[in-house]
Amino acid sequence: MAAELNEPSEGIGKRAVRGTFWSFLSFLSTKALTFITTIVLARLLAPAEFGIIAYCTLAIGFFDLLNNVGVGHALIARRDRLEEAQNAAFFISIGSSIVLYAGAWVLAPLIADFFNEPRVVPLLRVLALGLLLVGVGTVPMAMLQRDLRFKAYLLPGIARNIIKAGVAIGMAWQGFGVWSLVVAELINKVLEVIIPWAIVRWFPSRAFDYRVVREMLGFGVNIVAVGLLGTLMVNIDYIIVGRVLGGVALGYYTIAYRIPELFIRSVLDTVMMVAFPVLSHMQADPQKLATAYFGYLRYLAVFAFPAGVGIALLAPAFFGTFYTEEWQPAVVPMQLIALEISIASVAYIPGIVYKSINRPDILTKLTLLKLPVVVAVLWVASGWGINGVAAGMVALSLASMVLDSIVVQRVIGFRFADMLHVLAPIVAATLMMALAVASVAAMLPANLVGLIVPALLGGVVYGAALAFFSRETFVEATTAVRAALARL
Repeated sequence: MAAELNEPSEGIGKRAVRGTFWSFLSFLSTKALTFITTIVLARLLAPAEFGIIAYCTLAIGFFDLLNNVGVGHALIARRDRLEEAQNAAFFISIGSSIVLYAGAWVLAPLIADFFNEPRVVPLLRVLALGLLLVGVGTVPMAMLQRDLRFKAYLLPGIARNIIKAGVAIGMAWQGFGVWSLVVAELINKVLEVIIPWAIVRWFPSRAFDYRVVREMLGFGVNIVAVGLLGTLMVNIDYIIVGRVLGGVALGYYTIAYRIPELFIRSVLDTVMMVAFPVLSHMQADPQKLATAYFGYLRYLAVFAFPAGVGIALLAPAFFGTFYTEEWQPAVVPMQLIALEISIASVAYIPGIVYKSINRPDILTKLTLLKLPVVVAVLWVASGWGINGVAAGMVALSLASMVLDSIVVQRVIGFRFADMLHVLAPIVAATLMMALAVASVAAMLPANLVGLIVPALLGGVVYGAALAFFSRETFVEATTAVRAALARL
């Protein structure tokens, strides 16, 4: 009987590892391309052009969260009446996308006035076409995530990113400026919709139940509230920089954020994409949920802590290698942002846990508590320019990590000492790595040699230190990587 009970869980575990692996494989290939594209575009476009597109993507980000009214997440978490739920999600998504596109068109002049940038109006109205496409693709994408079929759509995503990069670089080379980024993003949205539909081959039926619609909307509204507040929290630094310091400063800040976001946050988001449906399967078993929480916490920290510290230490050499002198004001912000994102990784899992147990209201309450403090701190910090805003983000991330850890501890029931036991060896190994990297980097010029040599040394020192401080963590991490490779 015990074996029968464990079998579904083991099946989910294997699919989770496989899903995480395929997500990470897709990340390695597509983000390498994104990295190259960013470097090329930084040489073809001016900081002010990056700032203008950042204004537009900030606005579109909020409209995107309202799109489908959160029913995509509701469909992932749902375990009954799936046909009715899929039909409800489809029609809700289509309707909301049409309303939001109209709203984006009408509000574009007001958004342009807020940022004191009239060029936002036509750019935003064209980018908003992507809202209609997202509405069409909500259900197929949710179905793939719910069934943990990550390999099926992640691999075609590589081709999608190649096309997007080619369009952006080609148009920028021909002098289309910021419009090269707009057109490339729209083409990317088209392909994002086509691929899941081609894989799932699902079509809506006549099965309909108003009770299911109410349940989906009830869950979705909480998700939207959490998403809106969370996105405001994530982007408040961009908003303050753009509003107070202007488009050029926002261009520098955007590039400063791009590399830590590319190499750290994208990995965290990829893992979290798998974690949500996996933890949703465990919502009825608190013990398994707590075990999964610590597993994800360990693996995120094992990667994010050394990555953040390493990027911070090697930022001068990185800019000296890949960017022109024009982008030097972005160096210090990138160092601080890398540290902020690595600290924030600890707070990723609690948010997913709350959603997986159908308690997104906890996220809403926490965000409402944090938001006034974040706005006040960053508004004051903007007096010291983008360096001050980035430093404020580090301080806020530390405070948020403590609060989130206390709350999730009470929700799923574990001792705070257990979390410290997981993180302590990773912190110690990261400090050893930082000492080695800083010592070597100080003796080398800020060029390719000064980037590669300390990075390689840091990897070796970190691995050895992690094995010394916690052989269990080191063995589990390497075993997980080998197991994922064996499934190729």
